[in-house]
Amino acid sequence: MSAAADPAEEKDAKDEVRWRFKPRQLDITWGGDSQYWKMPEEGTDGPAELRKVVWLEISGSTPKPLPKGKRYALSFKISMAHYDPVWKIYPVYMLAKVGKKGTSNWEKINLGELRVGDIVEIPSGKLRFDVPDKAKDTTLLFGLYELWSGEWKQGLRIHEAVVEEMPD
Repeated sequence: MSAAADPAEEKDAKDEVRWRFKPRQLDITWGGDSQYWKMPEEGTDGPAELRKVVWLEISGSTPKPLPKGKRYALSFKISMAHYDPVWKIYPVYMLAKVGKKGTSNWEKINLGELRVGDIVEIPSGKLRFDVPDKAKDTTLLFGLYELWSGEWKQGLRIHEAVVEEMPD
């Protein structure tokens, strides 16, 4: 599904679990076709820029299972390269699901009010989820989607996705 997260980002100074996924570490549908996405050069830290797609699907998974009984948060850092009115009409949806058979946590996000160039974290306040004590599969599956409108969309930049353990 996705490449491993940056191992240097797996632990921060407080020994909390944290993963940062750069665009090349995410599974971006049509990401390998420069007609649809402008991907950053390998080894660079730039964003992936959406040129045009109807089917927006960006997904990933944690490189190892999450510890049980903990609370986590998912966010994406994004920006807009230019204005596209489609984002005012159609929201994107963010998903976090623990294990293939787990319950999905969704957040509906309106990108229409973003100012061109501003890097923001979505959703505001992060998408929070728990890893149940009784879960058998604790790998996080996550994504950002807009599949339903049938409209061409463009201008979205994906800087990174972040999964982090939340303090008690």
